Amino acid sequence: MRALWVVAATVGLVASALLHLLSFTRGGSAVGDGVVWGLGVGAFVLALAMVARLRRASMVGRGRWGRLALLDGRAMVRAVPSGLRVMLVGAALYAWMNFVLCRMIELPPGMQPALTLRMATGHLIFFFLVPLVFFRFVAPVLDAKSSAETPSHP
Repeated sequence: MRALWVVAATVGLVASALLHLLSFTRGGSAVGDGVVWGLGVGAFVLALAMVARLRRASMVGRGRWGRLALLDGRAMVRAVPSGLRVMLVGAALYAWMNFVLCRMIELPPGMQPALTLRMATGHLIFFFLVPLVFFRFVAPVLDAKSSAETPSHP
């Protein structure tokens, strides 16, 4: 199942990046809102899959605080290669910068759909990159920890 989520996140990331590049051309105005909504729904499904996976791993953590299970966030971050951590931070900063710059630009009404596409896909790049990194690097570590802590029955 993890491979399916990795493929879905990769397809979403590539589609978002290509549409983001398309938004800088005249073809950006031709892309319909349905494409962006479809990518947004895909990113939401991936986020739900991440939350479900983290809930299953709630027994693998640093303890409990009331009814809330605490996960070991440091171990999850350590599972991601350092260069990729920097890239995630860079993607988050780019999404924020892209949003601010898109809000500052005043375009004629005919170019507004391209600007909306640029704003949405700039965020979707980050929203697909996070699940891709999670399912590729963090989920295997969580699986290994949960299998190591689960007692085997003969």
